[in-house]
Amino acid sequence: MSKEELKEKLDALQCHFTWHLSIAGHIDISHVLQKLAVEIKYTPHQNQAALLGLQAYLYQLEGQNREALQSLNDAEEYERQDEQQASAAGSLVIYGNYAWIHYLQASYQEAESYLEQVQQLCTTPLDARLIPYIQAQKGWSLLAIRSRNGERARECFEVALMLEPENRNFRAGLGMALYSSWNYFWYPDIAEEARIQLERTVLEHPNNYRAKTYLAMLLEQVDRERSIDLIEENVEKSSDPDVLKASSYFWLKRNAPEKAIKIVQQALKQNPGYHLLYQALAKCYKVQWLNANNKDKNNILEAAIKDLNQILQEHPDLVFVKLQLAELYGARDPAQEEKIYRELQERKDTLSLKSLQALNVYWGNFLFYKKKSLDEAKAKFMDGYRIPMATVMRRKCAQKLTQLAQYYHGEAAAAIYHFIEDTDRHLPAEFSGAHLE
Repeated sequence: MSKEELKEKLDALQCHFTWHLSIAGHIDISHVLQKLAVEIKYTPHQNQAALLGLQAYLYQLEGQNREALQSLNDAEEYERQDEQQASAAGSLVIYGNYAWIHYLQASYQEAESYLEQVQQLCTTPLDARLIPYIQAQKGWSLLAIRSRNGERARECFEVALMLEPENRNFRAGLGMALYSSWNYFWYPDIAEEARIQLERTVLEHPNNYRAKTYLAMLLEQVDRERSIDLIEENVEKSSDPDVLKASSYFWLKRNAPEKAIKIVQQALKQNPGYHLLYQALAKCYKVQWLNANNKDKNNILEAAIKDLNQILQEHPDLVFVKLQLAELYGARDPAQEEKIYRELQERKDTLSLKSLQALNVYWGNFLFYKKKSLDEAKAKFMDGYRIPMATVMRRKCAQKLTQLAQYYHGEAAAAIYHFIEDTDRHLPAEFSGAHLE
């Protein structure tokens, strides 16, 4: 078989390499891999194989081929535990991923071997009994990447449920997808649909604490007592650091930073290497300091700075923690704040695109609010906006530039709007049309 023929057959497979998961220009892969490792460890069994397949795909994109193959080997172990149809669908996806990884390593004979295994498992057209399980794997994978994918994941689980309407795992997936869609788009009708599905999920899967977290968020405004009960149950029973992190933010929004800090510290005891917990702790410290009365403010500030410095000694690569530390330093010594920004700028070649965007936002805010230097702030926000990574930080750059335009007049203000339009027009093809996350 020629290389071109092999590629044509691989393109027709159902696997992570053919699902158009919108990775390039949208996410920081290393960040998603860290989150994914946590989700794989704590996820319910029904989506383990899908997440391990996604992990393999992301490892391959990062050039970590050995790790990619190990993830697929782990996926095979989980897949053997599934019922017949789920197991066959899982094998199709796993062998498809194997074939793609070997093809991309120029191991064409190995790729053909796995392609043959796919063809032995499933003749063309695809067995209709396998379609719902393949759609579910795709849905779980989309959800694991980012909340922006909620609508696409919803479509996957709706197709799966049309073919198997009584499948509880598919219903759980639909509930998660609806919540993600609501969390991104804020459509009221989606909120009610998500609540109904998640209520059913927590009854059918009482140990699904991620579902309980999402349900609690949906109930915040309509049933405060139930919402609090769900969060407190999560804190008491779950060891999933993402569940505990979300629970801490729940209390942080209620101006209860001490309670939030306690929950994050609880999560850190079990997961001391998880970077997002340190980011959460840094946010908690900032809110605690902002809310403190004048008598306690300085003591809280000093304690927060001391703790964050200690964290950074053990984990020096936590850029977002360092940025939060800079802000806290700025409360007592603006020069120390800017010093941290300059130090990060000096090693910009080692920072992820997402971290670079954040650095420009924090530094731009410093120049705007503390140094009152509009031109320097504008330059930082422009630098951040030029980075082709669809994130909240890039959206903040656009918001700040629009705000700055009000301080300028005539051509100077028009130039800012023109910059935003021109930058968007020249984005890479895979980025164009992307909504910011």
